[in-house]
Amino acid sequence: MNILNDIVSGASRQFGREFGRAGANTILKGANSYTVREISNYSGRIKPSDSQIIKAIKEIQKVKFVSTNKANASRLIDITDLMLSNISFTGNETLNQLTDLNELVNQYNNKFDHGSSLIDDDFKDKSIDYLEDKRNEFVALMDKFNNETKVFINGNLELAKQKRKSKKTTTILAFPILGSLGIHKFYLGQIGQGILYFMFSFLLIPAIISLFEFISYLSMSTEKFDTKFNPEYSYYNQFRITN
Repeated sequence: MNILNDIVSGASRQFGREFGRAGANTILKGANSYTVREISNYSGRIKPSDSQIIKAIKEIQKVKFVSTNKANASRLIDITDLMLSNISFTGNETLNQLTDLNELVNQYNNKFDHGSSLIDDDFKDKSIDYLEDKRNEFVALMDKFNNETKVFINGNLELAKQKRKSKKTTTILAFPILGSLGIHKFYLGQIGQGILYFMFSFLLIPAIISLFEFISYLSMSTEKFDTKFNPEYSYYNQFRITN
């Protein structure tokens, strides 16, 4: 079983390494909008407000091992079943929970290592065979989850790159010669504002505003620009994907 433990730990380390979250936590707009949560509290009793992942973490924390091989094997089967029911990819909702999922995997591996060390090496029982089957199922599930997550992130990142607005282009277009006509607003997809600039371009006000915007874009970092004007690119780009 120790060899299988190493295989599971390897798959779990790959998960944590490839899907670590960056600090931007950009909230997507429009149809993909949802609230990005802060660091979760994994301690204490299970609360109705806890997500399924947090509940699973707390369930694993509650598991206590005893002195009999069969009882400990049964507990290991239970927590493995719990993992199998909680490792699935469902798009952006799952991406928002990657930190919690990583914690769940770590808690499970630590608990499993502890419990399996209490089972005698010469203990032979059908429950051990069943447990090894479950562990193999878990490894396959982790591989599937990793692949689906990478495909989703990479696909959306490529689309976001194609739609990404250029800071340099926006800055040039905001210079009062074109900025007073609202050209930079049309480029950024802010059509309503662009029309207003164009309609009142015979006045000095659009030119003055666009000058301030030109200076603002010029001094703005690329990361801040992406966060404000390319939220989807900023969001998907924060995941570290290795091939």
